[in-house]
Amino acid sequence: MNISLPYGTRQVSFNVPDGVFTRMYDPVACAPAADFDAEIVQAIDNPVGSPDFDDIVRNAKKINIIADDMTRPTPVNRILPILAGRLANVGVKDEQVKIIIALGSHRYMTEDELRERVGDAIYKRYKVENSEFRAETGLVFAGKTPEDADIFISKNALDADCKIGIGNFAPHPVMGWSGGGKIIYPGVAGEGTVAYFHLKASLYDENLFGKDTTPVREMMEGWVDAVGLNFIINTVLTPDFKLHRAVAGHYKAAYKAGVDIAKSVLGCKVDEKADVAVVSSHPADQDFWQSPKGMYGAEPALKGETGGTIILVSPNYEGVGNHPEYLEWMGRDDGDAYIKGIFAGQPYTGDPLAIAVGNSMSKMRRRRRLVVVSDGVSAREMDRCGCIRYPLCDLQKCIDAEIKRYADCRLAAVTNGAETVLYN
Repeated sequence: MNISLPYGTRQVSFNVPDGVFTRMYDPVACAPAADFDAEIVQAIDNPVGSPDFDDIVRNAKKINIIADDMTRPTPVNRILPILAGRLANVGVKDEQVKIIIALGSHRYMTEDELRERVGDAIYKRYKVENSEFRAETGLVFAGKTPEDADIFISKNALDADCKIGIGNFAPHPVMGWSGGGKIIYPGVAGEGTVAYFHLKASLYDENLFGKDTTPVREMMEGWVDAVGLNFIINTVLTPDFKLHRAVAGHYKAAYKAGVDIAKSVLGCKVDEKADVAVVSSHPADQDFWQSPKGMYGAEPALKGETGGTIILVSPNYEGVGNHPEYLEWMGRDDGDAYIKGIFAGQPYTGDPLAIAVGNSMSKMRRRRRLVVVSDGVSAREMDRCGCIRYPLCDLQKCIDAEIKRYADCRLAAVTNGAETVLYN
């Protein structure tokens, strides 16, 4: 049987002996919205758990629109013109509006990337900026965590009396799902604050990917009101990234409504557990910082709580990403003790975000055998983090080798691993 999976913008394939393959896990087929603009407008006109949009923005002196960055498939450049029209209709002047791209700890977007993200007309009309996550002069203190760590937020995201968030629903390994208040925390948080969220999450042994809520999300949502988020517009996309539905309103109530819709689109029931799960990282193909979301997505397809193999097929266009130290921590087994020491105030060195994400992935590495098929990362890099690496040209060799590891092997495949939620 021939199986085909996305590898970035193209398809790659491999053969599986008859009787080995269980099934392909694809997102549920769903129709795109008949009219993109009308779907966004109806969401704005029917907010969940919030006052009327026009009433929220009409008397605002300054409005910050906070949108996610290029690592997310949100159709930001199509939503913004609709939003701009609504603002103008209630008398909001262009100079009252600023657009902030929420980076979390992702790399700063270039001017050309910012222009593409928001659209040329919007880029010319409004001030558009990256959020700040690293430079101290661009951050403001916003409180303390339960462990007495400082919380910092990007200064340019907070200098408004009205904040509107734009995002998309997709499963997330820390927050359960993207969307909602995540556009603030960790979207426009300082790097240390982003690291704190991940450090907390890395102490949990459970795979949190696609959970309705998680302890970290609940903690984050408790802080959002302190900085303010007046309205959100969040999308649910079809598997080929066309708009399916949109929700808008209060960041908690609209998030809950949106997750219910997203699960019906992105969720797949596991019919039979497998020994090997082959998963495309699509659409999180940028680098090895993003692509392991596919591993989280595929893990529920495997038998038992431990054992089995996950084969991640990903181009990793930008290599390991901008947190290379994370490879070391993924390969270590002492992350929990080290992180508890950080929370206890012990001095430490290194990139805390890399420590956190690496520690989370190290738990998966200890639960499952992890294999990466990619031309974007090297065998040496993957050896550092405890993964086996094959170049793309050896995909079939990899599949054959893993099948041989298991008596009466059963193999499943996942097409859009970073955005598919498997459940039992």
